[in-house]
Amino acid sequence: MQIGAFEIDLPDPPLRDPHCVAMLRPWVNVGNVGAIALGRLAKTFESSEIGGLSRPGEFYDFTRYRPQMNLSGDRRTVTVPNTVVLAVRRESPPDLLLLQMLEPHVRAEDYNDSVIVLLKQFGVSRYVLVGGMYDSVPHSRPLRVTGSARGWDAPPELGGVRLGRGNYQGPTSMTSGLTQRIHEEEGLETLTLIVHLPLYLKLDDDFQGASRLLHALSSVYRLGANLPEDELGEQQYAQVTPAMTTNPELARLVEKFERDYDRQKSDGDDAEDRSSVDLPADVEQFLKELENGPGGEGEGPSSGAV
Repeated sequence: MQIGAFEIDLPDPPLRDPHCVAMLRPWVNVGNVGAIALGRLAKTFESSEIGGLSRPGEFYDFTRYRPQMNLSGDRRTVTVPNTVVLAVRRESPPDLLLLQMLEPHVRAEDYNDSVIVLLKQFGVSRYVLVGGMYDSVPHSRPLRVTGSARGWDAPPELGGVRLGRGNYQGPTSMTSGLTQRIHEEEGLETLTLIVHLPLYLKLDDDFQGASRLLHALSSVYRLGANLPEDELGEQQYAQVTPAMTTNPELARLVEKFERDYDRQKSDGDDAEDRSSVDLPADVEQFLKELENGPGGEGEGPSSGAV
């Protein structure tokens, strides 16, 4: 069935009072945390892929998002970059619509319109966006998760998430503005969860960040207390501290972030209200070198000094 720009196989029976949980790459998916979180939701519950954009080339430049050639035996197939839609059935409602959004290069307004048409078709009552951004935070402290909830009362046990109004100003994605439009124009409940990741790590898959997102989601969707991402994340971050013994610049940077983190916690400051951190010139240069290295470009906003 054609729904806006999407080709969808409607699930039978229909989803019950569904919520949409979405991630947007590459803009707010640093450390691949949004994709990992949606993957865990899909594995925890009964899920099936039900569609995507019918003609993704209308929105994507395939010289920037490259199709992938695969070889299985003597058969060659090409996987085309796309926005993917999955349906998730839970034991009791709400069921979930998982939306793995790939940021469009062109016709972003039409893309956004199609997402809203999709939500209406499924009768979605709440839109949840999860993701990550780089920040001036240390790996040696619990990662902060900030966000906002509009149109409903979020549970107080939302995994230590600080809900409020963010103060980020700067470049953004046309698609990231969907959350505000969905609430203000369509009257849906919304929830945004963004984990703040150490800007000096640049992990392809940050399982510690994904773990923090999942525990916040678990207070709403009951994922369980122990998740595979917990142990994977602990193992990843445990490798960083020994490496600091041979990298004094990194050690100095982490110590400064730890002091700032502890001071903000003791003062009771909200993460959204923090101003940019002034760093020594040599540390600024160190971070710029990291930013210009492999995997350091174009994955979304950073907060703090860089």
